[in-house]
Amino acid sequence: MIWARTIVLAALAAAALSHPSIAAASATADTAVVPLGTPGPSSGHVTLAWDVAHKRAASEATVATFWTDGRFLSVRFVAKQRERVFAEQRTDNVGSGSDDEVWVDLWPSGTTGFAYQFVATPRGTHYQSSSENMSYEPTWHAHGTIENDGYTTELTVPIGAIRGAHGGTWRAQFVRFIRATGEEQVWSFGAAQSNPDDLAYAGTLEFPALDAQKPQPRLGLYGLGAIAAPAAGGSTSRAGADLSLPITATTSLYATFHPDYSNVELDQQSISPTAFARYYAEVRPFFTQGSAFYNTTNCYNLPCTSELYTPAIPTPSRGYAVEGRQGNFGFATFDAVGDGRNDVASVLDYRSSNLMWSDSLQRIAVTEPGLTDDVTTGSISFSDLKHVQAYAEYGSDANSSLEHLGAAQRYELGGTWNSQTFAVYANLREVGPEYQPVDGYVPHAGIGGYGLYANKIWLFSGNDRLQSMSFGGYVDRYQGPVVGPNQSDTEFVFDALTKNAIDLNVTLGSSYLRGTNGIYSPVTQSGAALTFHSGTQQESGNFGNHGVSATPTTISYMTGAYGNGRLDTWLRTSTFRIGARATVTLNLDDTAQRFESGADNVQWFESASYAYALGPQSSLAIGVRRVVGAPPTPNGGGDCIGTCSNISIAYHLRRPHDEIYIGYGDPNALTTTPQALIKYIFYVGAEKGT
Repeated sequence: MIWARTIVLAALAAAALSHPSIAAASATADTAVVPLGTPGPSSGHVTLAWDVAHKRAASEATVATFWTDGRFLSVRFVAKQRERVFAEQRTDNVGSGSDDEVWVDLWPSGTTGFAYQFVATPRGTHYQSSSENMSYEPTWHAHGTIENDGYTTELTVPIGAIRGAHGGTWRAQFVRFIRATGEEQVWSFGAAQSNPDDLAYAGTLEFPALDAQKPQPRLGLYGLGAIAAPAAGGSTSRAGADLSLPITATTSLYATFHPDYSNVELDQQSISPTAFARYYAEVRPFFTQGSAFYNTTNCYNLPCTSELYTPAIPTPSRGYAVEGRQGNFGFATFDAVGDGRNDVASVLDYRSSNLMWSDSLQRIAVTEPGLTDDVTTGSISFSDLKHVQAYAEYGSDANSSLEHLGAAQRYELGGTWNSQTFAVYANLREVGPEYQPVDGYVPHAGIGGYGLYANKIWLFSGNDRLQSMSFGGYVDRYQGPVVGPNQSDTEFVFDALTKNAIDLNVTLGSSYLRGTNGIYSPVTQSGAALTFHSGTQQESGNFGNHGVSATPTTISYMTGAYGNGRLDTWLRTSTFRIGARATVTLNLDDTAQRFESGADNVQWFESASYAYALGPQSSLAIGVRRVVGAPPTPNGGGDCIGTCSNISIAYHLRRPHDEIYIGYGDPNALTTTPQALIKYIFYVGAEKGT
């Protein structure tokens, strides 16, 4: 597989020599002035005139009015709407993308520094995010009024919660999302734009002089008490702290001491068939804070490799980290110190001022008795900011237990052409058989070959019953270190979405995989899924969150040759509302792998959850779950074998400078954790995530 190495290394070298030294002009030139004062005739205002999702003029009027008093930025959206106004969510930071929404994107440092997004629904329920911190949760306010012909929503954002805020020029975008039609209206736009939040198409806001507000340090102190059975470690109490210390306006040092993650609220259990190891989301604050800096390499077609997979790192006794952006460069590093083990990660990235080029150099090192593992990766990406993207990547794993270093490398080259309604992705990939980073996620080592994916979407308007329809195909062929194929997939997908949000998805094809036992066997699942109250169709070049339904009901049946037998899979899930504040989610899934001889593998998954929005900052959740039986083979692991039951209860209250958790059990465990706990966190200085 020398061809892959030669092509990738040549691409890396060529791209490194071709970086532009002069910033190109912005794709758009829309500019507005933010006046200093109170709302009135002199306030600034813009019109959201373009629908990015359908690439046409906006079908309904939206005007954004804005002003500042030097300490807060206020934005008022007046949205006219013929369709039903969706405004069901009542707890902040829960259910983003399921209602009608308006938001403002802010880049105070332009193409450098951090990005910020503040989102609100017609009811005033709100959400926020930042590249500064995955747990960005400052206190800010929004309120909304629903009217006969639309709604008005006003956002009030504290400028002190934005790193790098200053008087003068900011990059900005105003956006409105219409849940019923999938329309995404923007203020500043370009003809080739496919993502409403794309910095390349943002306009500029001219701010007056602002009150000087330096970033504040933050100290989070927690105390926890738990009453638990001996099997869960017994009753205990403990304390710990998280610290964040600003170094510059866009750089911080942060640390954790005796962290506690016993109150995990995210249920990630599933029996959906997979021959690869299951991938779990990180929930621990020390690792989520700087996660946006790491794993910035590309992956267009599965299987995707992540050199830093923090769920593989044991919870440290303490940790230290630095992250930030200075000019065109971003950097981050952390050291997680555990019992006889150190996990160190560092990354340096570059993004050109014209946003067309980006580089990343990353190193992940693990040291423990009898083992050292040192992984270095490099990548270069190019985008013409219209339709074309391309990238090249290289990785090397130096592990003290390896016999052949040359077998512990990976190479990848990929490119895409996409628009709102058509996309094609292609890649060449080689992953050595011994490329297995200790802190990484490598679903399939020892492969070399290509992947190709294409998808076409048709959007309908007028009185048509259909809202959209798409057809796509995917094929890959990967050889292994021995003669013969190691993985091959051929898949065709058809999807149709009606105006009344009924979605039909049909998948046909075949998949084969050489497992750890050396046997090349089928792992095929083809079939259909029918969803009621579905989300809106996502365009081919935009994979955002907006358009996700809050109350979907899905029934799916998949079947195919799997291992030495045939596997039938039923997945059934439904979420519905009880009153204005409560939602119930039910799941009933089963897998049945039949063999010509011997006992069959049959497994059931049953779960029910109840969530109640007590208020904008508090919620109650109750969950019960049971898994019974044996999973299919081959299996990615992590599943229950036999009978596993779980009951969990969680109450959460979030206030500007403190949080309270009261819970029983752990929804992220296979079986009930027999413990009741209460956890209190108090923030001194800056608020959570700022």
